Amino acid sequence: MTPKRPSDENVDAWLDEALGELGRTPVGAPSNDLMSRVLGDAMAEMPAPGGQAPRRSALRQILQGLGGWPALGGLAAAAATGFVVGLGVLGTSADAMAWPFGYDALYQDQSGLDAFGWDFEEG
Repeated sequence: MTPKRPSDENVDAWLDEALGELGRTPVGAPSNDLMSRVLGDAMAEMPAPGGQAPRRSALRQILQGLGGWPALGGLAAAAATGFVVGLGVLGTSADAMAWPFGYDALYQDQSGLDAFGWDFEEG
């Protein structure tokens, strides 16, 4: 039987008494029937002796090293975003290539925030 709730001063004594009761309670051994069922289930889960581990393809090992399909999806999204941003920058490089040939007025008109399509228009 657990003693009443202790006051703050005698918590250690209360714990010693409560845990002491648990230590003095006899614990019976498991029955032979239980042990035979547990061991039978364990033996059923064991692989056959002499079996080989299944081989994995190189692509599956690389995919597992990257973190599986969810990580590969994020990696593909980041690569696609970088590709699109890179193509956006290439659109303005044609104007920059025209500058050495005397088309600097066109180059200066196209430079600025609108070079990335970020132009601010009212309306």
